[in-house]
Amino acid sequence: MEKYIEDTTLTRDFCKGKSAKLFKQVKDTKKPLRVTRNGKDYVVILDFDEYIKMVDKINSYERSIGVSKV
Repeated sequence: MEKYIEDTTLTRDFCKGKSAKLFKQVKDTKKPLRVTRNGKDYVVILDFDEYIKMVDKINSYERSIGVSKV
């Protein structure tokens, strides 16, 4: 997983009022942020524009192999 998402934080950082700083970091760097809870991966925070690019790539690939949306 580390090769895909380099930056990691803990859920407790959000409770300490650091959420705005963490969101800004994701927006500025365009790199996803992995959040861990109790030593396990919990969620990933993505920049919205990067998310849209990812979805477009997935949709393009699915169209190229003939996957139909129901």
